[in-house]
Amino acid sequence: MPQRKDSKNGRNYLTKCTCPHCAMQSEHSFTRVQKGSALMCPHCSKIFKQDKPAYA
Repeated sequence: MPQRKDSKNGRNYLTKCTCPHCAMQSEHSFTRVQKGSALMCPHCSKIFKQDKPAYA
């Protein structure tokens, strides 16, 4: 069965985010970052929200 055109699987990849508490980088799902969901730092275990990246 062919994949539907409006499927969102094309953007399901990881992006690097910097934790505002410990300044360490970690990888999180692109869709979670775009939605503004809460992310958890694997280094310091603090929860934060990443600002949406500004595309130039």
